Amino acid sequence: MRIKHSYIIILMLSFLSSHPVVENLDIEQFMGRWYVIALVPNWIEDGAINSYDDYVLNSDGTIDITYKAVKDGKERTIRQKGIVSENPGRWKIKFIEPWVPFFTAPYEVIMLEENYNYMVVGYPDNSYGWIMSRKNTMDSITYDYIVSTLEKEFGYLSTSFKKVTHK
Repeated sequence: MRIKHSYIIILMLSFLSSHPVVENLDIEQFMGRWYVIALVPNWIEDGAINSYDDYVLNSDGTIDITYKAVKDGKERTIRQKGIVSENPGRWKIKFIEPWVPFFTAPYEVIMLEENYNYMVVGYPDNSYGWIMSRKNTMDSITYDYIVSTLEKEFGYLSTSFKKVTHK
C-alpha cells in the first residue's frame, strides 16, 4: 500500500506544478501535422529521426494523435487519444494499445506562435518537452528564442532539448 500512496502523491504533485498554458487556443486551427524539432529526450523518442504528430479532431471533441518516426532504421507509430479539458491548451493523453491504455499523461501547450507555425508542449515537472513546427525545419533565431523563453519563463534548461534530424 505504501508504494501506491507514494505514487498517487507524486502524480498529484506533478499536476499541482502544471505550467500556465496558452489561452484561447483554436482547437480546429491546431489540428494537422506538427514536426518535432527538438525534445527533452525520452526512451521512446531518443535517437528517432523524421518524427511528427498528426492531430485529428473527432466529433466527440477528442483528438486522435498519430506519432510517426524512424528509429533504429524502422518506422515507429504510436497512437494516442487526446482528451481536451475546459481550457483547450491543457489535455490528457491516453496511449492506445499496444502501449499502456490505462495510463494518462498531461499535455500542456505552453507556447504557440500566433499563426500556429510553431508551438511547445510542456510537462509539469519539465522532465519532458517538445518544440514543434508546421515545417520540418526551424531557423536558429526562432529556435534560440523558444529555448530562451522556456528557460526564463518555464524553468526548463535550454541544454535539455535535443534537436531531431529530418531528412
